[in-house]
Parts: sequence; C-alpha cells; structure tokens
Amino acid sequence: MIKHELDNNAPDAGTERASRNPQPVNAPRSAVRRGSFVRVISESAALIDVAAIMLTAFTTELLYSGLVVQAPIDFQRTFGLSIIAGLATVGIFAYLRLYRSDNVLRPRYASLQKTVAGWIVVIIGLIVTAFLTKTSEDFSRGWVLLWAIATPAVILSGRFVVRQLATWMIGQGRLARHVAIVGAGPIADRLALHLRHRNPELILVGVFDDRSTSRDPGEGTLAPIGTTEDLVAHGQRDPLDEIIITVPMNARARLDRLIDTLAVLPVDIRVCPGMPVIEGSVPQVSYLNDMPLISALKRPIGEWSWMAKAAFDRVAASLLLILVAPLMVLVAIAVRLESRGPALFRQRRHGFNHEVISVLKFRSMSVMEDGDVVKQASKNDARITRLGAMLRRTSLDELPQLLNVIRGDMSLVGPRPHALTHNNHYAKIIGHYANRHRVKPGITGLAQVNGMRGETDTPDKMAARIKYDLYYIDNWSVWLDIKILVRTATVVLFQEAAH
Repeated sequence: MIKHELDNNAPDAGTERASRNPQPVNAPRSAVRRGSFVRVISESAALIDVAAIMLTAFTTELLYSGLVVQAPIDFQRTFGLSIIAGLATVGIFAYLRLYRSDNVLRPRYASLQKTVAGWIVVIIGLIVTAFLTKTSEDFSRGWVLLWAIATPAVILSGRFVVRQLATWMIGQGRLARHVAIVGAGPIADRLALHLRHRNPELILVGVFDDRSTSRDPGEGTLAPIGTTEDLVAHGQRDPLDEIIITVPMNARARLDRLIDTLAVLPVDIRVCPGMPVIEGSVPQVSYLNDMPLISALKRPIGEWSWMAKAAFDRVAASLLLILVAPLMVLVAIAVRLESRGPALFRQRRHGFNHEVISVLKFRSMSVMEDGDVVKQASKNDARITRLGAMLRRTSLDELPQLLNVIRGDMSLVGPRPHALTHNNHYAKIIGHYANRHRVKPGITGLAQVNGMRGETDTPDKMAARIKYDLYYIDNWSVWLDIKILVRTATVVLFQEAAH
C-alpha cells in the first residue's frame, strides 16, 4: 500500500518560502535522492526473460537430445534459435506492457495470461517461419515441444524471484519512489486513491498547491500540505522522484508557471490527460499502471543513463588519478614550498539538487576564502601566487576534483560548480539559473570548451555560460562527455582565459 508522509513532512507554518530561483539547502548527503531505480528493476525483467528462454532451450536440448534420443547436439543452432525467440518475446511482452512496474512487482492474473499467450505467439511464429523456410526438419519436434512447455514456467519463476527481491528492497526503503501531487481537487483525490491501491513502491509525499493552503479544499478533497514553493524546498531537502500536476485543463498560464517553478528539481514532471500541450513541445504519453499521463519535463538523466554516467565517471576518474598521481604529488610539494598554507583548498559549492559539497583544489592563492563574500579571481589578481597562476592557466589546480568524482559528489563533465555566494547572487538575476543543478557539477563542461573559462564579471557572461550548461543537460550522452573531455585538453593547452 502507499505510504504517506503527509504528517511527518508537512512544512511548518514558519518555513521559509523558496523563490523562483530557490536558495540551496544544505542537506545531509543521506537526504539527497540519487534517483529511483524501480524502473531499472522492472526493465531488467526483459534481460531475465531472455536468459530464461536461452537457459531453458539449452537445458531441454541436453535432456531430450542427450539423454532421451541420444542424438548429437548442435549448440550453435540452439543458441541462434533461442536468441531469436528471446528478442521476439521481449518485443511482444513490451507491446503487452508486461515490463511496467506494476506488472512486474504486483502481477495480476491477466498479466500471467498475457505472459503465456505472448510465448505461444512466439512459438507459433517460429514454427511458421521454419515451415516457410523449409528448415523445420533441422529441429527435433520433441525438443521444441519440451522447450515450449517448460519456458513459461521458467519465465514466471524468474519473475517471482525478481518480485520477491524487489519487495524486500522496497521494504528496506531502497526502491521507494517518492511522488508529490500538485493541484488540490477531485483529480488529485482520484489520483491519490489510484496510487494507494496499485503501486506498492510509491510513497505519496503529499498534495501541494500554488494557491493559499488555508482555503477550504472542499468536501472529500485532500487538503494541501504546502505551496509549490514548499514543494521545491522539500525536493531539495528530502527524497523526491516525480511530480504529477493536476490542474483544470483550461488553466494554460497556471500550468506553464507551475512547470517553470518546479523545473529546478531533478525529477520527472507529468500532467494528467487533457492538459494543454506546452508550447513548442511534442506531448509524450507515459503510463502509471493503466492511467495515461503526459510527460511535461523528464528527469535530465534517467535511471539507466545515470548508471552509465556514474560508471563512466568513476572508472575514467580512477584511471586518470592513477595516471596523474605522480604529477599531483609534485604539485602539492611545490605549493607547500612556495607559500605558507595547505596544499589543498576546500571550498563549499553547490552540487546536485543544490546539495552543498566540499570541492577540492590545489591552493593557488595566498588566501582561502569560503565565507559569505568570495571575490572572483581576476586578471593580475594580487591574491594569486606565481605558481598558482600557472596552475590556474593549465587547470592543474582542478586535478584533486578527481577525488570528488570518485566520491560521487561530481562528474567529469557537467556544469562547473560556483562558490555559494556567487550561486546565490546569480540565481536572483538570471532566469533558469537554478536548473543547472538538476545534474551533478563537473570538472569541465560544455561552456568551458566553448571559451567560457575564467572570470564571469558580468551577468551577460554568466548567462552565456548557463545557456551551454542547460544545453548539455538536455542533450547529455556518454559520447558528448567523451568529446568534451577530448576538447578540454585542447582548450587547456591553447587558451589563456582562466586566471
């Protein structure tokens, strides 16, 4: 059943409202949500189905051909046929929506029927294809019959194991998907009831509204526990994976305003059917069980992509750290010899979802500013040491951030993190500035390889950098990360904008 956080997490009356570009929250690391992986578990069922089909094919072939009729076994033929059957089965199961989370985690009798029916269609298709291509004589009828009968049982057994594992992980709170509803009213009531009965992995954070929370919500309507500004503050402080907007279908301006306000959070934002289409976008329909919803704004890097980027970051950063470790030792010694103070400098900056992180750098200045006032480095800055000037020009001062990447605070590629005071300042004067925190910050980024290194002494310069950051977030791929890393080496060698 759906768990509720309506009482425990309701914003206090005195909670500070977040602005359009909200102030970051210094949340503990454990409170920052890295993304729900229920979809990964559900979609992994496709791989398990293919494995079950192939395993059953080889097992039944060994039993029938090897023991019953004692005929030679053609493993290459069995492998090819089982691969074709596996891919065809996944395609049919996906069409039947058998890989949706509710059908994987809480399969109904209809889902079991579709599983068996889908496999029967695959077997009939293989038989017809073998007949038309005159290859049916190449396969033992006894083996095909045994394989056809045994496979559904193996597939359903695999689903049972996945379901039990996922149920246990949900009970441990490891797969919970936290959902908030925006827009109090009858639609929100029906949606909450739907979630309560159909989605065991969902935790309903509560209902929020952009109007006054003191108004009478009406008989039978869930009362909102806070405004959309409260929801933004909650999403920066506690786990949140998805927001579903339920507003009247004729409230176009209100819907646009809500999406714009909530876009600072790294979550999926969906609206109920019948909502007006966002100008310039193509509506994409997704499903929550049998309920169609229109995707208004997707999480910038989804679950599978998040895993791919995290794996790439950690592997590449580890290899780079091994490669440059001798150089880092020499730089650390040189920094200590040139001026008094530690070799490493830690500065608080804003990371994923406005989390405050401690970014590492080689100290390049005679001061270590990390307070309410941090002056940006400028050309001929007296605070920069002679060695520090060279380190900043070549970006060698950024090498310790490889440790931030390995820790999971940063990525190799992403929007560059700014000092807290700079972040707070620009969030107030540049639209959509806070949206850059929907992904992890990076050691290098698309803006940096396009000439946006160094001082951003005017709002226009920062706004230009933000455009590149937001483009990167919307168009991320591993290949784009690789291209940016390669271009970074060229920028570091031939540009001198940094100081």
